[in-house]
Amino acid sequence: MRCNIRKLFTLAFFVFATTLVILSLPKDNFGREWEQTPQSREAKTSENERISQNPHGQQQLPKQPIPPSLDRSAFKDPFDFEVASNRILLKQLYSLTKNQDLDAKLKNECRQNVTLSDFWQSTEKRTVPENDSWEKFYSNIGSCSMYSDDQVIDKLLEDLNKMPIKHVHIMDGGTQVKFVFTFENEKQAVFKPMRFGRDYESDPNHFYFSDFERHQAEIATFHLDRVLGFRRAVPTVGRILNMTTELFDKAEKKLKKTFFYSPAKNFCFVSRCDYYCDTTHAICGYPDLKEGSVQVFLPDESAVPRKHNRSPYRRTYSKKNQLAEWQTDMNYCKEKVKTKKLYSHGRRLLDLVDLHILDYLIGNQDRHHFESFDVFTSLPSYAIHLDHGRAFGRSDWDDDDILLPLRQCCVIRPSTYKTLIQFYSNPKSLSKTLHESMSKDPAHPILAYKHYPAIERRLGKLMSYLADCFEKTPADQVLITEYHNPDIPEDNQDEEEPSEEQEKKKA
Repeated sequence: MRCNIRKLFTLAFFVFATTLVILSLPKDNFGREWEQTPQSREAKTSENERISQNPHGQQQLPKQPIPPSLDRSAFKDPFDFEVASNRILLKQLYSLTKNQDLDAKLKNECRQNVTLSDFWQSTEKRTVPENDSWEKFYSNIGSCSMYSDDQVIDKLLEDLNKMPIKHVHIMDGGTQVKFVFTFENEKQAVFKPMRFGRDYESDPNHFYFSDFERHQAEIATFHLDRVLGFRRAVPTVGRILNMTTELFDKAEKKLKKTFFYSPAKNFCFVSRCDYYCDTTHAICGYPDLKEGSVQVFLPDESAVPRKHNRSPYRRTYSKKNQLAEWQTDMNYCKEKVKTKKLYSHGRRLLDLVDLHILDYLIGNQDRHHFESFDVFTSLPSYAIHLDHGRAFGRSDWDDDDILLPLRQCCVIRPSTYKTLIQFYSNPKSLSKTLHESMSKDPAHPILAYKHYPAIERRLGKLMSYLADCFEKTPADQVLITEYHNPDIPEDNQDEEEPSEEQEKKKA
């Protein structure tokens, strides 16, 4: 018995000693095993990617793709995309409108284009001062277009870009950051600072009413409006400012309090507004230079009054009820728009179509109101093309609902149609003409080049919708200079609609 116990003790000691020897051996094999490149597909990652993996095993989301470069290449043509028009569609359009004398119709579009200066001189014997580029612009505001003299506008744009700034104030009533610049000549303009680079695309999950405003959209839309021959957009130019000497030093007290230096040592500000005016959404210089758009103030309403009207094609601005009536009823124009006094006679319905054609080309969904000058008494007023800060947000998507006024009403000005079909059929495209116009701006390039094929794509769709109108409606009823509804009396058709606040008070 004692012998067996001794044997068991000896065996246990031997096993224990062997284990200690094995544990004390070099771990070269284990090291080689980890150093070898893993053979699984999941493991075929770079060293940096392996280091960045979550130690708890949770997989990371794939990174967002890098957007197309604004610069692409210094030697690459920004127009290296296909812009060929649809020859079958062109032939169809020419055939459907062959009996229409567009040039004859053009003569009736603006029967009396008088400037504000001439109108006041003839009706009230008033003389409008023209001491600077602002006053020259104001005095030349016309009854058919915002401006007609390009030299006056070019000088105004130069002054907006270069004239020294005297005061900077926060613009009241804005949903996002806007400043009012008062220049050394005591004239004013609106400044929208650059928040993102040219390549930034709107988040598809964001609603149009919560999207960020883009300064370059205001500049580009002014040029596109000019290229299309509307000339109803407010003159806007790019400007690069020194945030210390031109903003902070000239800022009002409550604006100065919002300036700070970021951890990257860039000079930033928050300002005050309804949306995105907080430290998380601060606007920073590089390190203290900031680009933005400068848009001239329209004449004070006490001197040159304006009418403010809600668009009948206003969206719901609701997260729950996202579709408005006009987006679901193709008879909406016939039953709800053409029967309104404001649109039943005159130019206003055609102004609305022009406005939405412009909005469609720039991708602007945020059209809720429009304004018009109320100063030319008996002469019909036009819709001013204002507020395009949320345009050019998506280059990969077209919201065809923006064109529903055209598709439902099936009316268009002969001049608008002529301009569109010329750009659609000619070798020199709309986007190339726009690019040449914007290249004169000091902040050029204004748009990321990816927006050029988007403009051409939308133009093609627009022409297709026009062909649909010509197919179902005689061309002479589509190409009109004024619209008249025989079922609606022609008196007081230009009266101002009540605002939302006025309607709430009545209720």
